[in-house]
Amino acid sequence: MASFVVDAFGTAVSVKCHASDLDRLRQQWSRCLTEPVHEPKQIERVEHSGGELVDTADYALSSAVTLAAINAQAGERLMFHACGLADPESRDVAVLVAASGTGKTTASVRLSQVGLAYVSDETIAVDDDLSVRAYPKPVSVVIDPAHPTQKSQHGPDELGMAPAPEGHLGLGAVVLLTRRRDEHVAPTLTRIDLIDGLVDLLPHTSALPRITHPLRTLASAVARVGGPLRLEYSEIEESIELLREALGSTAPEVEFVHLPPTAELFTAETVAAQPVTDPRVVQRSPYLDAVEADGRVMLLLGSQSMVLDGVGALLWRHAEQPTRIEDLLQRCRAEFGPHPDDTQIVNSSVEQLISHSVLRECDEVTPPGR
Repeated sequence: MASFVVDAFGTAVSVKCHASDLDRLRQQWSRCLTEPVHEPKQIERVEHSGGELVDTADYALSSAVTLAAINAQAGERLMFHACGLADPESRDVAVLVAASGTGKTTASVRLSQVGLAYVSDETIAVDDDLSVRAYPKPVSVVIDPAHPTQKSQHGPDELGMAPAPEGHLGLGAVVLLTRRRDEHVAPTLTRIDLIDGLVDLLPHTSALPRITHPLRTLASAVARVGGPLRLEYSEIEESIELLREALGSTAPEVEFVHLPPTAELFTAETVAAQPVTDPRVVQRSPYLDAVEADGRVMLLLGSQSMVLDGVGALLWRHAEQPTRIEDLLQRCRAEFGPHPDDTQIVNSSVEQLISHSVLRECDEVTPPGR
């Protein structure tokens, strides 16, 4: 058996393989090769299965290396399941996010052949200072569109993909991709609402709930580069100038408010949703993290998110401590003005929030001053 070591966005991963596979695999992983690590605790280990099904084994290895690095770094940094392309001059990275099988790999290959530099086609790891860790792994190319899970591995050198500049890389833009296959459209790049963008980005993060203040971490990274962007396109290479412009400009930071759970809520046991029968006192249910922007609140409940606006957002914001529904009704009247059906609207909203485990019923109101 033979082995080699790759740097997977900051994690050293030792790959064990058959000697007959070594040269091919080292060529595929040429841009990630690093020196062996002699401290066992500082290295992850995976094994190439070998055999006659070369493409299957190579693809499985790529997934195993990525997963090992994600598990090793879970809770330490923000990780996007996305591709990344860097501007060679500014060293800023555009993180391109899309569902699997909808164009990330194609974007990586084509954009790195027409002026941008290849950072990764799989995982983009971002530190608190917005530094980006390169992961120029082999590109996974679908062999037959009728079987999208069957992929062959190609090193970026083989495909003529421009390498990322050496040294520091920084986050420059976070872009959600929307490819139009039904008709050809000229590419457009639009800045979108922060909360809407976070909702779309959340499923494309890795191990986010294991980070301290996960939503704040995600929102902060996106907000500091001017908020999320949406790229609508037919042919990705036609968007090169739009992406360069986005990376070359400085957009103002988007404002948001972090609403972390109190220690009591963070450690409380989750209360099962129950039918509501004239609840008089409610409080926020336990949640992992929350942010607010433009009057809308995004909650992270485990690995699931929920967005509240209008009355729902107001009720949740003002129920940090056990609070009478009558007091919440008065707050709604002060915020939105009186309405002939406001009592029914508030009670109905409370019922919905309790049914979704966003609020819970309580026995007593927190005394003033506590």
